[in-house]
Amino acid sequence: MYTKIKNVQILISLLKQHGIRHLVLSAGTRHVPLAHSVENDPYFICYSVVDERSAGYYAIGLAKELGVPVAIACTSSTATCNYTPAVAEAYYQKVPLLVLTGDRDPYRLNQLEDQMINQVDMYKNFCKKCVNLPIVDNEYDEWYCQRLINEAILELTHRGGGPVQINFPINQPIEDIADASVPVLPIYNKITRISYNSTNDVWQQKIDELKKRQRILVLCGSNPPIDKNTENAMEQFCEKFNCVIATEPLSNIHCKGSLDTYVLAESITGKHLAQMAPDTIVFFGGNFMSRFKILLRGMKTCDTWFITEDGAIVDPFQNLSTIFECSPQYFFNYFASNSGNIRNNKLLYNDFKILIDKIPAVDFKKLPLLVNDFMKKDALFKKQTLPESELLPENYLSSIYAFHEFSKRIPKGSLVHLSILNSTRIMSLFLTDPSLSVYSNLGTDGIDGSMSTFLGQAAASNRPCYLVIGDLSFFYDMNSLTIRNIKPNVHILLINNGGGAEFYFSMGPKLLPNIDLHIAASHNKSARQWVLDNNFDYLSASNLLEFDQNINRFVNANKDKPILFEIFTNKEFDMKSFKTYRRLINQGTAVEKLGKQMESIPIVKKAIETPVGQKLKTIIKQQLKKHF
Repeated sequence: MYTKIKNVQILISLLKQHGIRHLVLSAGTRHVPLAHSVENDPYFICYSVVDERSAGYYAIGLAKELGVPVAIACTSSTATCNYTPAVAEAYYQKVPLLVLTGDRDPYRLNQLEDQMINQVDMYKNFCKKCVNLPIVDNEYDEWYCQRLINEAILELTHRGGGPVQINFPINQPIEDIADASVPVLPIYNKITRISYNSTNDVWQQKIDELKKRQRILVLCGSNPPIDKNTENAMEQFCEKFNCVIATEPLSNIHCKGSLDTYVLAESITGKHLAQMAPDTIVFFGGNFMSRFKILLRGMKTCDTWFITEDGAIVDPFQNLSTIFECSPQYFFNYFASNSGNIRNNKLLYNDFKILIDKIPAVDFKKLPLLVNDFMKKDALFKKQTLPESELLPENYLSSIYAFHEFSKRIPKGSLVHLSILNSTRIMSLFLTDPSLSVYSNLGTDGIDGSMSTFLGQAAASNRPCYLVIGDLSFFYDMNSLTIRNIKPNVHILLINNGGGAEFYFSMGPKLLPNIDLHIAASHNKSARQWVLDNNFDYLSASNLLEFDQNINRFVNANKDKPILFEIFTNKEFDMKSFKTYRRLINQGTAVEKLGKQMESIPIVKKAIETPVGQKLKTIIKQQLKKHF
C-alpha cells in the first residue's frame, strides 16, 4: 500500500524504476508518507538509523560496498542539518548518496511554523544537484515533479557521480500523511540517459525500439551550419528510417530528407498534427521559433529523444523519455550503421510534404485589402460596426511585405542575423535559400545585444551580412554603431513601427487600453541622424513606392560604407497583417484536409468519379483558390 500524496508517490515510483532499492530511514514525521510506503514494498531494503549523522555515514558505507546509489530520508528542520557532514564526505569521494529531506508547507516558511527551516539548496556546496519538488495539484505540476526527480537521480552517477538532494514538501494534514491506502503504485515517466560509455546492448535496444516506429520526426533546433560528416550521417539515418527531418531557417540544415516546416507549423493545429500521430521525436540543437514547440507539447502519441553533448535534461515537449549524451553526428551515424537493412514507409514525411505543397501563395502587396476584407466579414458576423480608422490604407507598407521582398533579393551565401520576436518570427517564413547562414540570439531571446552580435559576425566575415531588427531592440543597442571599423559589408534593415509590436501580437489595446504607455513603449523616434553621425549610408521608406524604389539599392550596397534602411510601419496594422496571413494559410490547409476527408466517403467518391462530378470538383477548387 502506498501514500496518496502525489509528489511522494512519483518519487517512490521513480526510485523503483531507476533501481534504487536501499534506503536508510531516520525517525520523524514529515517523511512518513515515504517511509510508510517503502517499508510495505518488498522491492525496497530499508535500514533504521535514528541519528541522522550516523545514518548518512552508514549509507556511504553501504554505497561503497554495494557499488550502487543509496538513499537516506529524514524529517524536516534540524534533522536535515545533521546530514551535512556525510553529504560533504560523499561529495569529495564521489559517492552516489541520494538525500531525501521531508519538508512542511512551503507557504509557511518564516511564518513561525514549528520544525521548519529553509531546506532548499541547503547542501548546495556539497551536492551535484538539489531539487525542491512542487506540491502536485494538476498535470503540469506532475510533469514538473517527474522531471525534477529524474534530473536528480540521473545526476547521482553522471560524470563521476556524487550526492544529490531531493526536498519534498508536504502540506497535507497529519491523517493524510499517515494514509497509505493506494493499493497499486502508478507508473510515472522515467527518463533514461545514454552516452558514449553506454554498452552496445543499451544502444542496440534503442535501435530495435526505433525500428518498430513508423512515424519518426527529427526536429532540428537552431544550429550553426552543420559539417559535411553530420549531414551525411543524417541523410543515412533518414534513408534507413524514412523519417521526416523538420527544419526551419535557424536550423541551417538542408540535407536530403529535410523539409522546412516553419510555415507548416503556422498553418496547422495541434489536433491536426496529432492526427498524423508522430510516435517518436528526435530533437537536437538550440531553441527554435516554430510553433511545433507548442503543438507537440504533451502529445500522448509520442515520446522525445533529445541529443545533447552535455547530457542535460531538456524537455520542451513534456514527453521526454531518453537523453543521448553525444554529438548529433555520433547518434545518427551509430543508428544508421547498426540498424541493418530496414525501410519503413515514409508516412510522416509524405503527410508533411503534401501539406507544405498545398499551402496557398499570398500576394503580399494585396494583403492590406485581404486584412480589411476579413475584418469586415468578422464585424458583419458579430453584427458590429467597423470604424474606418481600423482599416489599412491600400498602399500600406507592412513589415511582412518588406520581409518577403527583402528575402527574395538576399545574395547567395550571405549571413543573415535576425533580431528577436517578430523579426525572427516573420522572416523565418521566407528564408528558404539553403546557401544562407541564419542566426538569432535565441539562447535568451532578449531585447539586448542583437546588433552587437551581428556586428561581431560581420567583422569576422567578408561576405555580405544582413541584420533584420525592430526599433526597440535597435535603440536598446544603438551604442554598438559607435564601434570602430564597422565594415561596408554591414546591411541593417530596421523595422520602425513606433514601439513593441510583439505586445500587439499577444495582447493588443483591446485587452490593455494603456498598452502604448509602458508595455509597448510607443515613440516617434527615428534612427536617421544617429546613423548618419556614425558614417552609415541611410535609406528610408514609409509606403510601398518608396520601399520598392530603395530595396535593391539597400541589398546590393557594398562600397565604402555600411548601410541602414529604416522602414516606417504601424505596429497594430503589422500584427493584423501577420495574423491575416496565418489565417489564410491555416484555412488553405484546412480546406485541403476537409476535401480529402470528403473524397474518402464512399458515396462522395462514387459521385466524383462521374464526368459531372469531376467538372464540379474543378469548379470548387478554382473558387477556393480564388478566395484563399
